[in-house]
Amino acid sequence: MGKLTQADLDRLLDQTFYSWDVTTMISGVIDFLEFSEGNLSWQRRREMRKAKREGDAAEFDAENEHLAGQYRHQLIEGVEYWFDVSLSQRIRYAGLIAFVTSLEWCSKGLAKQFNRKPPKAAKNDNRHIHFLAYLDQLSSSGFSAHIDDVRKLVQVRDCVVHSAGFLEGHRYDKDIRKAVRALNGFDIWDQNFLGTSIRRSPVRNSTSQWRRRYATSGRPSLRNT
Repeated sequence: MGKLTQADLDRLLDQTFYSWDVTTMISGVIDFLEFSEGNLSWQRRREMRKAKREGDAAEFDAENEHLAGQYRHQLIEGVEYWFDVSLSQRIRYAGLIAFVTSLEWCSKGLAKQFNRKPPKAAKNDNRHIHFLAYLDQLSSSGFSAHIDDVRKLVQVRDCVVHSAGFLEGHRYDKDIRKAVRALNGFDIWDQNFLGTSIRRSPVRNSTSQWRRRYATSGRPSLRNT
């Protein structure tokens, strides 16, 4: 398999619109996550205060007075589960799906500018990420480790889309667990009452790095990314 010529690279990388598209798509995902996480944070505080007030003000008959503490505790637990598990994981799952899909769109855009037919992807390999790996190999760009991470993210994304993030009974259970262990910010959570699932950590601390990287990419060409 021959390497790309300098002329091929120049033509492929000097696509003035592509850098802008990447910046816009990735920045949009970051904005969504930062806004959603921030919105959850203040709403959680509000609902927690409301639950505590309701628990403190609740009145029970004399024979059920011993249930007052349990009722207050259940209100607080309900808020914690809703914001710390249910809503937060939906938002982070949505961010993961949007991010991986954006990379797939970028790969498809690159493929349209490419004049070589890449080799067929393996059965379990995502064809869009396979093309990025093929392009990296041709151009000797040195992004193989990053592309491997994206492959793992694709496995996690597919589990979220097709199995709601749950691993029990999943066809690729072992492969997904291995991918999760290798990714920062993901872990296996076995305390969900519905079953063992993939958990994504809060993303607010990591998004600023993405924003700096892509916000400074500029419009001139794909080289700047």
